Amino acid sequence: MTTVLSIVVPIFGVIALGVVGGRTRLFPQSAAQALSNFVLYVAVPALLFRTIQRVGSFDDLNPDVGFAYYGAAFAVALGALAFGRFAFGLTGGERSSFAMGGMFSNTGLVGIPLVFATWGDAGMVPLMVIISFHSLVFVTFYLVLHDLAQSGAVGWANTGRAASHAIITNPVVISVIFGFAWKATGWELHEYAATVISMLGDSAIPTALFALGVALAQFRVAGNFAHATVMSFVKLVVHPLAAFAAAHWLFDLTSLEVAVITISASLPGGLMVYLVAQSYGVYVARAASSLVIGTAGALVTVSILLAWLA
Repeated sequence: MTTVLSIVVPIFGVIALGVVGGRTRLFPQSAAQALSNFVLYVAVPALLFRTIQRVGSFDDLNPDVGFAYYGAAFAVALGALAFGRFAFGLTGGERSSFAMGGMFSNTGLVGIPLVFATWGDAGMVPLMVIISFHSLVFVTFYLVLHDLAQSGAVGWANTGRAASHAIITNPVVISVIFGFAWKATGWELHEYAATVISMLGDSAIPTALFALGVALAQFRVAGNFAHATVMSFVKLVVHPLAAFAAAHWLFDLTSLEVAVITISASLPGGLMVYLVAQSYGVYVARAASSLVIGTAGALVTVSILLAWLA
């Protein structure tokens, strides 16, 4: 357990420092956006590119990792939709946001630092399968659910445009494709270029965590506390258990792949949960509250899961 705490406590400690910084004049919310852009468009692509050059080949990306992770996530989402309707009496749009909060992990700003700190480059390989399509799959799913709830029909044109934009502009997808394309050439990076990429990749973890903290500083626990707490419970407990069950019993995966899938599912909700709720004006306060509660609660639940799996 001491080893687990040596991983988890520093990670959540940097997030906490970001929260403190975000409540000062030094780091306004514009700074959070700038830091997040640096992480997602510069540092994380550099880290992924470097990882690809160090380990394996394209054949090492096991599609069953994605099937196990996303299959479990959709099962949880369907259960959350039903629970939201019958237990809380939520409307269609509210149920969509509730389900999104139970299935959308912060794989970018928390998942990458946590997996890399725990398993190094080896853990990043299965994580790449998950994060390459994360926002695309879940945002598309949310848009379809919301359209059905609002009008009874799917706006396929808008959904298609959103999905296409998510693919074309996703820095994770671009860096993974470019990384494997470069590796396939057999060319060695020049020493200077390799050093620059390594420096940028090394900056990804602390900057991602601090940026998340600064972003979380804008949120407060408000709205219906019970709804936000249940949403966080689904995200932190139900989702990882479902992911472990799918990965362990339904697919022929390695213990490392099972662990990465489970930990990825156990992460607190991503900022996208709040952003999509805000864009449609439904469940906004409760979505924001779930991010605060979930991130705080993840310190305990992730520690327990890591002690079990790592």
